[in-house]
Amino acid sequence: MKRARTILMGAMCMLSIGAVKGQENPQRSGQAYNQTDDRGKRQGLWVVSQGERMGEPGYTEFGNYDHGIKIGPWYKLGGEGELQAMETFKNDVRDGEAKYFESGRMVAVGQYRGLNPKRERDTFLVEDPITGAQSLRSVATEKGSVRHGTWKFYDPATGRLIREEEWQVDELVFQKAFPMSKDDSLYFQKREAGMPHNTKKNYYKPPSNKRTSYSN
Repeated sequence: MKRARTILMGAMCMLSIGAVKGQENPQRSGQAYNQTDDRGKRQGLWVVSQGERMGEPGYTEFGNYDHGIKIGPWYKLGGEGELQAMETFKNDVRDGEAKYFESGRMVAVGQYRGLNPKRERDTFLVEDPITGAQSLRSVATEKGSVRHGTWKFYDPATGRLIREEEWQVDELVFQKAFPMSKDDSLYFQKREAGMPHNTKKNYYKPPSNKRTSYSN
């Protein structure tokens, strides 16, 4: 939990710069969060916690609002305080880089493209992965955002790149796997064997002529 508090406080300090700029009352903006503007809309830095619900684990998320609209980086922590996600928002929808984590290690990173909430449909220029022909594609903006660009996935145990995907408007157009080679396998096996919990180098055996209060 100490590590979780460090992550929370560190990220909140970085986000507080944006919160300070957005506060209506500059005298309170240095430390204030979970504030609203004159119209009652969320403004500046907000920290929101959700307990367990309908079988789903609880979480805490925090980031900045601009008059009720999510903007900039947002962080999500699991019920035990572990970092689960870092996402970027624009116009209240995901837009830009997103990173996802398991047990403190990044397992995926990719790009979202936010759809214009002021329109019923948004338009993208897409390219056929085989012919290279370009065309326009219309998407209903009620989806909020779409995966658009390169996504990379990593093994949470080793940090090794295991897969790359290319997305266009939420459609997977290309995928490449990176299977572990024999050399990679030997390397990770050797590294794992050398970890402190798998080696006896730090084990101290007391002399046989020394007795302790725990000796029979």
